[in-house]
Parts: sequence; structure tokens; C-alpha cells
Amino acid sequence: MTTKERIERVATRLFALYGFDGTSIRRIVGEARVTKPVLYYYFKDKRSLYLSLLEEAVAPLCDEVERIADGGGPPVKQMKGIIVAFLQFYRERPSEFQLLHQAVERREREVQLIAQKYFRRIFLSISRVLDEGVDRKIFRSLHVSQTTFSVIAILVYYLTRAHVIDEVLGQKKASEDLMETLSQHVLGLLHT
Repeated sequence: MTTKERIERVATRLFALYGFDGTSIRRIVGEARVTKPVLYYYFKDKRSLYLSLLEEAVAPLCDEVERIADGGGPPVKQMKGIIVAFLQFYRERPSEFQLLHQAVERREREVQLIAQKYFRRIFLSISRVLDEGVDRKIFRSLHVSQTTFSVIAILVYYLTRAHVIDEVLGQKKASEDLMETLSQHVLGLLHT
């Protein structure tokens, strides 16, 4: 692992745990075992590091969702693939997922530009799949934009609120069982 990769890994974990404001450069360099000048060699400041991490985190998910939506095939299969892509991203890159989720809550201009650039791609991809499903009468007639936001909201809620789901159901790891059937649930809401 390169020095830059070590800085990015540590910073991603810290930003995901403590947010932008709760993470200091001092803590990043301390845990990455580098000096401030080394960090500043790669990144202009904390904000540029944060924005770089956001772009690196969200781009692969966007690419995968677009690939699935553009890949053809039945809309049901595409929606299942998109849901699996979200679940896989969450499982394989939990710190990046948390970092993205926290970033959406921030109202700073730079973060909003990244959200517009990348999250719009996810929105448009899911909307295309839903449109095709409605046109082919596989999905019931629905308001596509509203349903796209609903699908995204369901996915994000399940993935960021597993601890709440476990508490409500009174079982440890109950949320994992629900996530295994999440695609069936979402598709059940869409089918005619």
C-alpha cells in the first residue's frame, strides 16, 4: 500500500466515524503514521482530501448502477442487479458507504456538486429501468421520479439503519435477514 493509499484509508474510516468536522488533520496523520507535509504533498487541505474520498467512493457505485441499467435485459433483472450492487457496495466498502451517507447530509457547495454529479447518474439509471418496466407493463403504472426516490430511500434506510431494525424487531442481525429479501420487497412494490 502506498503512502497516499494509507492516508486515504485512514481518512475514509475517520470521516465515516466522526464526520468532516469531527476529524482533524492531526488525527489523520497520526493514525496514518505520516507527517502533515506528507499529507499536504498529496492533498491541498482537509476539504480537498474529503472531496477526493467522496469522488473515489461514489464513482464505482455509479458506474456499476449505470452498467446494469444500460446492459439490457428484463427490467426486473436490472432492478435486482441494482439492489444487489447497493448491498454489495455496502458490505464491501462500509466506510465509504457511511462517508457518502454523511456527505449527503452536509449542505456545503462542494459536497452538493458531487451529489449532483454522481447521485444524479444513479437516479437517472434507476428511472430508465422503471420507465422501461412501466412501458412494457411489467411494473404497474407509477410516478417514475417519485418511485426512484422511494427505491433509493428504502435502500439507504435499510443499509444505514440496520441497528434500528434490529432493535425494533428485538433480534440481533434481523436486518441482515431483511436485506436478503430486500430485492423481493422492492420488486413487490413495483409489480402489477
